[in-house]
Amino acid sequence: MEFVSLLLSPISEAMRIALTLFEGATGSYGIAIILLSMTVRLLTAPVTRVAGRAEARDRQTQAAMADELREIRRTSKGRERFERTEALYQRHGYHPMRSVASLLPLFLNLPFLLAALFLLSTYAPLTGMPFLVISDLLEPDRLMHLGAVTINLLPILITVVTLSESLIGTNSTRSSRLRFLIVGLVIAILIYPMPAGVCLYWLAGSCVSFLGSASRRLKTASGLRHDLAER
Repeated sequence: MEFVSLLLSPISEAMRIALTLFEGATGSYGIAIILLSMTVRLLTAPVTRVAGRAEARDRQTQAAMADELREIRRTSKGRERFERTEALYQRHGYHPMRSVASLLPLFLNLPFLLAALFLLSTYAPLTGMPFLVISDLLEPDRLMHLGAVTINLLPILITVVTLSESLIGTNSTRSSRLRFLIVGLVIAILIYPMPAGVCLYWLAGSCVSFLGSASRRLKTASGLRHDLAER
């Protein structure tokens, strides 16, 4: 872990400088963390759009191959099925690995998430620093209480927002939703015990991404309604 921290130290340092500037401008470390997360999301937005277009092309290619692929699976097996399937993929310029394109934004944000984790889980000025209902940004939020059991709410909200985005995405498919579900749950488990500042950073970024997906969904729906009205 120390090697990863050292590798990401340039990103962590840049984030620390930005966090200090944002805090100086707003007077709140909570708002500064949110602004930092939004800034990172905006900087990585171009790659997110490219990934979205790649997934749309992938889905179109799969749809074009679907009938022939079903026929191959129905009429052949073993080596013959493999060779016919590979020939079909080559004819359409397709490779199954392209289906992971939908996870590219998540992988792109991973170094920033790790850098934020290393920074926000050890950043001394956050000690005892409250924000809204959060009592200490350097400790788990502990916002829910079920009897004697204390539950961290922010990681749960992160999972809900992430999964909601996968459901409303304009290029969302069953396989992509399943991948998001698996990755979202893994992230929730890993981030659950983290300090509130780390979770606030991730939640803010997830909300920005969700709002972007919702906006694209609305534009797509509006375009479809316009086309139907013209017909």
